[in-house]
Amino acid sequence: MPLIWAYALLDRVLTPQGRMLGTVYLAISFYSMILTRSPAVILFFVLSGVLFFDLIAGLLFFPRIRLVRKVPARVSCGAEFRIFYTLSNRSFLPCFDLAADPQLVMRNLRCTDGCVPRLTLLPKCEGTFSRGFRILKRGVYRLPCPLAETGFPFQLFKLSRTADQLQQIICQPAYTPLRSLRLPDGAAKNSESVNTVPAVGESMDFYGCREYRTGDDPRKIHWAASAKRGQLVIKEFQEEKLSRAALIMDNMPRAGRETVFGILKKLFLLKPLNAGRGEVPFEAAVSLSASIALSLSERDFVVDFFAAGSEVHHFRTGRNHMTEEGFLDLLASLKPTDGIGRFSRITPEDIGAIASSGAVYLILLNIDSESEKLHRSLLETGAPVRTFLIAPEPGPAWAETLRAEDILNGKAGEL
Repeated sequence: MPLIWAYALLDRVLTPQGRMLGTVYLAISFYSMILTRSPAVILFFVLSGVLFFDLIAGLLFFPRIRLVRKVPARVSCGAEFRIFYTLSNRSFLPCFDLAADPQLVMRNLRCTDGCVPRLTLLPKCEGTFSRGFRILKRGVYRLPCPLAETGFPFQLFKLSRTADQLQQIICQPAYTPLRSLRLPDGAAKNSESVNTVPAVGESMDFYGCREYRTGDDPRKIHWAASAKRGQLVIKEFQEEKLSRAALIMDNMPRAGRETVFGILKKLFLLKPLNAGRGEVPFEAAVSLSASIALSLSERDFVVDFFAAGSEVHHFRTGRNHMTEEGFLDLLASLKPTDGIGRFSRITPEDIGAIASSGAVYLILLNIDSESEKLHRSLLETGAPVRTFLIAPEPGPAWAETLRAEDILNGKAGEL
């Protein structure tokens, strides 16, 4: 770790060619101290002059830069986006060879541009440019502070300015908009008689007016009609029926076999040993969940989403609930869990609430006694259930098998 920090410090101060020249300079300095009459002494003074002049010229034109970075709040996984930079020169001297975030390197963050743009700014002027990036995995990414640097004049030393601007990007999961989604068998009749609106007035269909009663919501007073009648009048709305659906996602991927080389590599890179296990199937499950939930929301369903693992995450999206953008933000931060009993935290009350929905979708990452017990419990309540298994090999007859690669490549457009 000290070596890594030392290299990072050198990388912040010296350019690659500066590090190479510095290595040669140290060797020549050591050689010239031993043999004082060697021609290497002349080369030592020449290199010392070059380094001294480069440092003095860089400090003289040290950039007084105001840097503003604009990043999108949300992006889609795998989609290219642009980050915009605005640099303002506040000095009375020009700034040469300016670059912003030239080494913005993060895990799963890739720059799509071939080269880093560089600017030359006259005194009291500003310039703008943008860079293209792509994020390869969903999640919440916290960007380091923006940095503007220059290697003027000989590209040996780096002189930089940072801006106190902490930002983050939410990378939402990539999903395939479904062209068609079949409801579970028996869900059609249930969806016609599911829960009504819990209180009069939550529907947007105007029904009529009536006299004000004690306990009525004052926000629903019809002031124009009240003025005509000389007494308070309440607006009433027609009750409407809402279709509900439940979506349960397995949040605990199957632990795959790890090779000895893979374990040694993780130990060398200081990564946790369980990193990467079942990552592709879990990402496919998140993508499939987003496709099903958003497809149901477009059909005016209220969707209860459950992510079952060592703890149960419960979200609700659809009409008058969480927006599509908010739901995708929550999916972006969802992480797999480890442990035993991934469905044991779903209580009988939860199963009863799930069973009351017009349709139940169950997304599994593996078939075991726990998943079979959950499926059987839902069927015993009379709930219409449709089960998907994300696995390379076919599962039992009551589960529809989907390959993770097909889901992530957009080949599962009809379910």
